Amino acid sequence: MKKMGTRNGTTSRTTNGSRSVFLFLVSLLIVPSVADRGNAQSKLPSFPTLLVLEKVGTSGRSPLFTDAIEFSLVTGKFASPQAGDNVMRPDGTSQFWKSLTPDEGGWFKSPALGGGYGFATVNSDQDRVLVMNARGHRHVYINGVPRGGDLYAFGMTKLPIALRKGENTFLFKGGRGRLKIQFEELAAEISLQKHDLTTPDFLVGSREPLFAGIPVFNGTQEWQRNLLIRSKVEGSTETVFHLPPLPPLSMRKLAAPITPPASLKAKKKATVRFEVSRNNQVLHAIDVDLNVKSPQEKHKRTFLSTVDGSVQYFAVTPMKEEESNSEAPALFLSLHGAGVEGTNQAFSYKPKDWGHIVAPTNRRAFGFDWEDWGRLDALEVLEIAKKLYGADPLRTYLTGHSMGGHGTWNLGVHFPNLFAAIAPSAGWRDFWSYAASENDHSTPVGQLLHRASNASRTLLLSKNLSQRGVYILHGDRDDNVPVSQARFMREHLSEFHPNFAYYEKPGAGHWWGNQCMDWPPLFDFLAQNTQPEEHEVRTIEFRTVNPGISSRLHWIEIEAQDHWNQVSLIRAELDPKVRAFSITEENVSQFALHLSALQKPRTRTRKKEEVDATVLKATPIKISVGNQSPIDTNPSPGEILHFRKDPKGAWNVTSPLKPAEKNSRRAGPFKDAFRNDMAFVFATSGSSEENSWAFSKARFDAETYWYRGNGDVDLIADKDFDPKTDPDRGIVLYGNADTNRAWDLVLKDPPLSVHREGVRVGERMFQGDDLACLFVFPRDGSTVASVAVVAGTGMPGSRLTHQLPYFVSGAGFPDWMIIRKEMLLTGIKGVLAAGFFDGKWKLRSEDSGFFQGD
Repeated sequence: MKKMGTRNGTTSRTTNGSRSVFLFLVSLLIVPSVADRGNAQSKLPSFPTLLVLEKVGTSGRSPLFTDAIEFSLVTGKFASPQAGDNVMRPDGTSQFWKSLTPDEGGWFKSPALGGGYGFATVNSDQDRVLVMNARGHRHVYINGVPRGGDLYAFGMTKLPIALRKGENTFLFKGGRGRLKIQFEELAAEISLQKHDLTTPDFLVGSREPLFAGIPVFNGTQEWQRNLLIRSKVEGSTETVFHLPPLPPLSMRKLAAPITPPASLKAKKKATVRFEVSRNNQVLHAIDVDLNVKSPQEKHKRTFLSTVDGSVQYFAVTPMKEEESNSEAPALFLSLHGAGVEGTNQAFSYKPKDWGHIVAPTNRRAFGFDWEDWGRLDALEVLEIAKKLYGADPLRTYLTGHSMGGHGTWNLGVHFPNLFAAIAPSAGWRDFWSYAASENDHSTPVGQLLHRASNASRTLLLSKNLSQRGVYILHGDRDDNVPVSQARFMREHLSEFHPNFAYYEKPGAGHWWGNQCMDWPPLFDFLAQNTQPEEHEVRTIEFRTVNPGISSRLHWIEIEAQDHWNQVSLIRAELDPKVRAFSITEENVSQFALHLSALQKPRTRTRKKEEVDATVLKATPIKISVGNQSPIDTNPSPGEILHFRKDPKGAWNVTSPLKPAEKNSRRAGPFKDAFRNDMAFVFATSGSSEENSWAFSKARFDAETYWYRGNGDVDLIADKDFDPKTDPDRGIVLYGNADTNRAWDLVLKDPPLSVHREGVRVGERMFQGDDLACLFVFPRDGSTVASVAVVAGTGMPGSRLTHQLPYFVSGAGFPDWMIIRKEMLLTGIKGVLAAGFFDGKWKLRSEDSGFFQGD
């Protein structure tokens, strides 16, 4: 019997909750056991009518929004409405609650549920726990406590919830105009679920351990510990996985290892039994059928993500096997459209005779539009696939359709070092040209928030494509992504690009069969493009908005910026005969030269690219930066030379950036902390109300991240947090310096501090109990991990963080920001301050903005 460690078989994750911590939740959590309820079950509740309210605010891909109902929740003034009750919108107009009945299928349908609200009550004759399966909502407040939603109505957001004896209120935030609400009994207090599995295919001949993502319910009032998952396959060894602790009333999607059997036959299925147990007692079990494929067939593979330790998958259409082909294969990374699975994407292609087609998932069918965690997913899969197939790094290509076409543009401009050519099909260039409105950036604060979303602005970096092939494909009758998107990019590229092709399919709509991705002329174009060898490159022009996202092109690297999250540009020319570099820059404070540029590689093989360093001789190198006198140096072969700009603007040879400085491994902004197997650490050292908020908010964020990103996060009480365990793990703190005792364990002298009386920014103090503060800062003792702080001063400020949309792609958050509850009524006028830290994580006046008049 194989035993696996808690999480990924190699890294232990420790989370210890305490019953006493949650006594403040007693009214919500104390429930009878499943066995007790079986003796006197009540009828499952239902909603014969729903009160609905049209939108009472504005929202978009922005950190800011307005919402009169959310304002009443934050201020503690929300009261159960009646039909006909009036709600004043932030613009002074009124909306009225109206009664709505469901259709025959149980769906409530109304324009009001397209961003508005639905409200209902349920009376229970006892305390009980049920499973709620609601579809079509962004989120729901149950008795004032936020829980995750199902915006796209997938039907997978099944959550254990507590009904208390008496009246229970449900306030749903509408999504896309329809809502369905159902309740189910728990199968068991601790149970495994089949509604959102992430599973691999068995591959004939492979005995490598596999992983499945299995949803696990905790339907009790207590933390559940010392649980195991066993996986069993006929003809194989039983595998045991130790589960991390499960929070009360929660669903977590956990990694369950599987040992493949020795004998498998393709085109068959193999059944895996998963059991959850404690003390050798099986609590619940499910059987899951997995496909058995030949490695030469189209298939899917799973892996453990370094972002959060969750199980993700990618799909593959393998290259045709050619025995005589000794050349390393090409690799095509193909990005799917909105609502499409990675399997559908990969399997839409016919096998190629010169490369493998690999489709990542963007974390979900809608996911993150191939930005944020979707971008990280694509990069993870790319690295795994390159190693798995021994792919030629000079013949790696990027393509995608619709949302995946947007992803192709966005990843392509960020990472020209990774792809020889890109080919967007029916793609849109950015959110604001397609389906979103811009923030008001007429004020200093507005400009900073605008800058926070620069990574989403394709055109800022489009010239990075100038040395890469681009093939644009679009149907001229596309009613989803207008053909004007493609035509704009054609005109834009024509201003500077020497190597792009454009084809507009006459009469074709958005989807015109597999050919709108598997288009022969597109692949012919890709075949004509390869990346140059490093030593062949003489001229580079490279841009980035953040070295933490992308920093290098060939032998030049932007290591640090004068002003972070703005466009940095470096131009470099190499004359190898005289070993001289000429460099100019904009918004760069430190850069590096990788002297592999002067090395010639041997032939590329399937195994590895080998470098012959003997061609280098110890002769001086001359570097000219701007108008400055040349710098002469005599480096070793393959050495990396670092150059830093001093306060007077002079460039000098320097040492690498210190780990404590912003660098390519850790540079913000706020969302950057949500990786490195992050954990959510919630406060237990405040009042019962403060502690209740911290736990509820952490669980709500975990549910939101699971829904949008197929992710899994440990929730840890601050009193149980040990900073010596996993010291390079990303941390998200819920609570302020007075309530979260982990604050001083992971934060060393941050420029911001949040307390009950207010928020201090440098020497400036903002006072009030209604302030919310978000900021990112390096984790003390780590060279890679960051800490994100989600904090409020008092309860209004804490509740103000509930719906801040940091899991929404395109919503850019700076390094730090402070908002007041009035943001929910006035938008940007409710932002007191925001900004970016400098390269040493200090406040800088030029990169900070304060609300005028404060």
